[in-house]
Amino acid sequence: MEPLPAPARPAGLTRLCVMSFIDQGLFLLLYILGIPAAIVLKNTDADQVNAMVERFYSGLLEPEQIQAATRTVEMMRDHGVALMSVLALRTLVRFIGTLRMWRLHWKGFHIYTTAQLLGLLVPMLIAGSELFTPLSLIIVLGWCYLYWNHRRAMVY
Repeated sequence: MEPLPAPARPAGLTRLCVMSFIDQGLFLLLYILGIPAAIVLKNTDADQVNAMVERFYSGLLEPEQIQAATRTVEMMRDHGVALMSVLALRTLVRFIGTLRMWRLHWKGFHIYTTAQLLGLLVPMLIAGSELFTPLSLIIVLGWCYLYWNHRRAMVY
């Protein structure tokens, strides 16, 4: 008996996975580099950091936007290490899910989707709801939907 040929991966699924691999590679690198940056930021005097933010953005942004940037930097001072760690872990799990889907295993979709949804929830638990935007939810659901459309090509 000859072994059955492996099912062919649809071109759409191939493109989705390649785009995901590129995204995950870049962001995993950024999050890993963000961990030591967050440690340095945490160990820097808050007044000094706020003054640096105001000096840098003074000619570029309106005062309200500068205040928003200052709040973001303060949040990163308080929660940056935890946030970068969680986001790096989420990206790594998304990579595993994408790799499983690349190999046409349906469980990869569940891994990917779980990582995506927890990647929205856990940072809000760490640093508050200001990290959530409706656009991020729409993007996450859109990517999950695109992968879900290829469910017939994957082995259950």
